[in-house]
Amino acid sequence: MPDIGPVRAGDPERVGEYQVAGRLGEEVYLATAPSGDRVVVRLLPGDVSPERFREAMEPLREIPAFCTAQVLDSGLNGGVDGDRPYIVSEYVDGPTLEEAVASEGVLEAAALHRLAVGTMTALVALHQAGTVHGDLRPGSVVFGPDGPRVIDLGMARALEATASSTTRKVDVPAYSSPERLMGTSPGPEGDLFSWGATMVFAASGRSPFDAETMSGTVNRIVNDEPDLGALPDDLRELVTACLAKDPAPRPTASDALLRLVGGFLTSDQVPPDLPAPDAPSTRPLRRTRPALLVAGALAVALVSGGAVYLAVSGDPAPVAAPRPARSTAQGALAPAFTPQPQLSPNVTEAPWESVEKATKDIELPGTGITLHENPKDTIRLGGYLHAKSPFSSFAREKGKETFKQVTSALQPVLSPQGDLVALNPFGKFAESSFDYVRIHDLRNGSQFNVPTVERPLEGHSPVWSKDGSKVLLSVREPDKERSEGFVVVDVAARRATYVRTESIGAETLPFTFAPDGSVARGYYDGKSYGVDFYGPNGQVIRTMHWVGQPRSTSWFSPSGKLFSTVCPKGGAVCVWDSVSGNRRYTLAVRDDARILGWFNNNHLLIQNPAKKGSKIEVVDLYGASVRVLADLKKGDTAFLSFTAAAG
Repeated sequence: MPDIGPVRAGDPERVGEYQVAGRLGEEVYLATAPSGDRVVVRLLPGDVSPERFREAMEPLREIPAFCTAQVLDSGLNGGVDGDRPYIVSEYVDGPTLEEAVASEGVLEAAALHRLAVGTMTALVALHQAGTVHGDLRPGSVVFGPDGPRVIDLGMARALEATASSTTRKVDVPAYSSPERLMGTSPGPEGDLFSWGATMVFAASGRSPFDAETMSGTVNRIVNDEPDLGALPDDLRELVTACLAKDPAPRPTASDALLRLVGGFLTSDQVPPDLPAPDAPSTRPLRRTRPALLVAGALAVALVSGGAVYLAVSGDPAPVAAPRPARSTAQGALAPAFTPQPQLSPNVTEAPWESVEKATKDIELPGTGITLHENPKDTIRLGGYLHAKSPFSSFAREKGKETFKQVTSALQPVLSPQGDLVALNPFGKFAESSFDYVRIHDLRNGSQFNVPTVERPLEGHSPVWSKDGSKVLLSVREPDKERSEGFVVVDVAARRATYVRTESIGAETLPFTFAPDGSVARGYYDGKSYGVDFYGPNGQVIRTMHWVGQPRSTSWFSPSGKLFSTVCPKGGAVCVWDSVSGNRRYTLAVRDDARILGWFNNNHLLIQNPAKKGSKIEVVDLYGASVRVLADLKKGDTAFLSFTAAAG
């Protein structure tokens, strides 16, 4: 927030029940609530329609405090000038983006991506509540103790509720959309335009349209292309789409957020794209992807453990490597060649497991997702998280087709036995300097927290051991963009053991349990993708640096005899012997598919696009789709975690 100035003559002593303590701006005050909390009170012009003002304020009360300064109250304040509307919001102690850039310089790498994810998360919450910001700019973003927050919620709609004849102060509109300059009401598309311009400011220190005069700036917004040279490549494409002159093709806030965290979503927190086939990679070891799971960034990948997978409705972002897969004219999966599986001398071939036809359709309310299940399925949906406010988290009741809400805004991962849920918080360090994992018992509703690592370290990607006695979490230090090892939580003892490792590759690559009880993780040295295996002390005990890139935390088959990766040269899925590292199968997949994990020992789960959204399909080791496990409608986003079926 801006510096706090003294109260001036003529300023009110109280606004409603709030005692004014200082000035933050023109008719914006720091005040004390009856509870003793510090709040921000903003007085609006007096020519207000009470009914329209109440209508404008109502949606704001439903917005969760994820990456926003929450609106706490509103009303009419009586005075010598008559009743004046006011808005009371949460006080966020920290500099605005404008102030931070002026004092400390522009944002780069992880800091810029955290800002992008945090501010876009706020827009998602606003738009899903049926309202807009209408005035997003560097001065309306504050760096609070827990990350970036968007402030001044509801101002645009509140001012629209005032009489049109009132004279307003007009600032240089360097962050306003073309349609807003033409006098249209603020809309979601305009927020996306303002967000794009604000990101350019964060990276360069100026608006992409700033011409130092109002007329020049307006002309550039309406007619000229923005200067995006300061943006990193993985932000430039999205910002370009948001700054389109025509509002129609701009992405929605939800779509933009999914694209921002696409590296997580499409690969369960591993880099989303592989080097072009037969070409050396020029990517550095550490990608500048969003490194911090900011509070409420619910599109951040719900990576999971054991046999748990992620699925997001809508158009799947590609996880196959850039080389196009060959497909039939009808788009069915087809092998690029006929695989000739060869058995490793160390492993006995597992019996071929059949896949039964679905006998039951289960619709998840409010998600646009339909499951197609059979009682004999070895993998079922274990939990899901609504991607719309209030972001409710659900877990499957053991042996049933029903789901029980266990919390909100926490990633639910069901244990293989079906009686416990590991809940990973997105909002880190809200209550203490320690991260934690919460264990919820579905049998009696009891729960407890286990502290894991201390700030600045963070845990992510929870994975259950097969026997349900332990939870594994990957650890990273977001600001330094590096992996710092893993944590093993002993659930019965309620104790966490942190193991620091030397890890090569992106800090978002998660650890998972290997079949022999050791810990495994993807490896990337800038040229080759592979797998490292770690002992209990964090030392690398085995390597397979030739096998390609594993996806998700669920790359081992249920028996542990096989594991899957994106093939070393891309364009297909490779299945490997877990002991020898010999290649066993090669499957061609669509280049826009998502590899989610295993259904049983002979079938993978792959998410493919469909006409009205996408499908999660059960695919055999020769690339043939044998059944649809779930239909996901386009635009109805939810996060699903599958786990081994529990009786």
